[in-house]
Amino acid sequence: MDSTEIDARQVVIAATRDELALIANSLNESLEAVEDWEFQTRLGESREAARALGSQINGLLDQLREVE
Repeated sequence: MDSTEIDARQVVIAATRDELALIANSLNESLEAVEDWEFQTRLGESREAARALGSQINGLLDQLREVE
């Protein structure tokens, strides 16, 4: 994974399919393993934000599969 652009609000990255899959799988595992009451404290973001990010990453992975 390489950063291609960094500013105060965001980082633009280039990631391989395997790196995206690792992130998506990690998010899914955290959603399964961490209890609702401690999710925000342990992960620094809401469960809903984690689901939304996972959904976006899975959408990217689906697009990559279509390109193959």
